Amino acid sequence: MKTARKVCQVPNSNRERGDYFERRTKAALEADDWLVVRSAGSLGVADLVAMKDGYTPRLVNCKLTHYLPPKQKRALVDAAEKAGAIAILAWSEKPGWVGLELVTRHGSTHLPMLHMPPIQRNAR
Repeated sequence: MKTARKVCQVPNSNRERGDYFERRTKAALEADDWLVVRSAGSLGVADLVAMKDGYTPRLVNCKLTHYLPPKQKRALVDAAEKAGAIAILAWSEKPGWVGLELVTRHGSTHLPMLHMPPIQRNAR
């Protein structure tokens, strides 16, 4: 009789860094009074959806580098147009800052950077 072996999963440090950056980007947008929903672990086009009264909603794709592959860029722009939203690329500009870029079919435009709020540690 065969027994099932438990496979040990080695954490993917790039994935962990990406998840951390998504959470920090979410916190930066919330500090700027946006309501933000994170699509954790999704394979969709947007990592975050940001909404604020009086503003067009944002579909945000978070990348550690300032590179969004063309296929992902088209998918993000298509989804944003379909939803009546704006496509945004967020990347790690420099420590403590989120770079933002408006993405369209015809190019992109840099937006003001957002400062990441300090990390809140849970008291034990």
